[in-house]
Amino acid sequence: MSTFLPRKSWKSNLSLFLIVALLNLFLFPLLAQKVNAGTLTSAKMTISDSRAGQTAVTYDGAFTATVTTSIKQLTVIFCTTASGTCTTPTGIVTTSAVRSADNLAGTGRTDTFTGNGTLTTVVTTPASQATQAITVTYTTITNPTTINTTYFARITTYSDTGTTVIDTVTVAFAILDTTSIAVTASVDPTLTFTVAAANSGTVNGATINVTTSTAILIPFGTLSSGSTKIAAHDLSVTTNAPNGYTIAVKIPTNSVTGNPPLYISNAASSENIDEFTGTNATPTTWSSPAGTAKSVNTGFFGYTTNDAVLGTGTVDRFTSAGGNKWTGFTTSALEVAYSAVGVSSAEITRVGWQAEINGLQPAGSYTGTVVLVATPTY
Repeated sequence: MSTFLPRKSWKSNLSLFLIVALLNLFLFPLLAQKVNAGTLTSAKMTISDSRAGQTAVTYDGAFTATVTTSIKQLTVIFCTTASGTCTTPTGIVTTSAVRSADNLAGTGRTDTFTGNGTLTTVVTTPASQATQAITVTYTTITNPTTINTTYFARITTYSDTGTTVIDTVTVAFAILDTTSIAVTASVDPTLTFTVAAANSGTVNGATINVTTSTAILIPFGTLSSGSTKIAAHDLSVTTNAPNGYTIAVKIPTNSVTGNPPLYISNAASSENIDEFTGTNATPTTWSSPAGTAKSVNTGFFGYTTNDAVLGTGTVDRFTSAGGNKWTGFTTSALEVAYSAVGVSSAEITRVGWQAEINGLQPAGSYTGTVVLVATPTY
């Protein structure tokens, strides 16, 4: 006996068969597709400078791989959005980038930075990648130029050259104003310059025998033929001037012809004690005055310094070959102390003064002025 299904039941079964067939047709390719092996974690992009348009910026990418699939290719694409169509940020320049470091497993690297906004690194011989933190550093990138904007780096790893994705992650970074946060501050210039009498010891190898000097006085007292008088002062400087300081010495212009350093303050007199014959550029050992006409090299007054590193000429000219080198005064300020850098604690230079006459120096009370000038260089 034959059994026939009712027409209605037959149509229902046919419909069910067609639905299952269509589902298999559409779902099978999807189910057959490869699913990403893992998910990148702890991902970030750290930039060395957030200022808009800043050049030579370093971009440090970091993420953790959770699978051991060998990474053949790593691609970083910079976009204005986190997903969807990628628009390259205005002003960014990656074509001059340099990959300075990475810890991808494997040997050999080929970088392709020809497409602006895209960084691609291919590992020549990849190796199984440990599930560890991975870093890659790109330098000499120019930041986007739109200020106060968030941008995105889409990082993708491949098991081949750009076809089979292992993992992908998107990270954000912010670009601020061209000054990021502008900071202003000021530091006032500082200079402390003091003069103190040195009434004992030596100065540049010469024994000090004037023991009553003050900070503002060189009291040579009575000068006698053939007997030298030596006084000294300690010059102390502190300054924040980055290029240091110079101390110079001179005598002021006076009413006596030739501007001698010591003279009788009397309009009716032209008697004087001359400057020593050595010069600041070429100081010499002390020699006694040998003049034979009154007030013409019948007396000398000069100075020395123990600074062995001056800023001009022969730097140790006063201290070389045993020291005790002397120079005469001029109306131009010439150096006796120098530093090429600022000094935060007192730097002390000892300067000496020497006077001597012979038997032809006219009697009288001689006076003069020595001027010290300290100049910091900022």
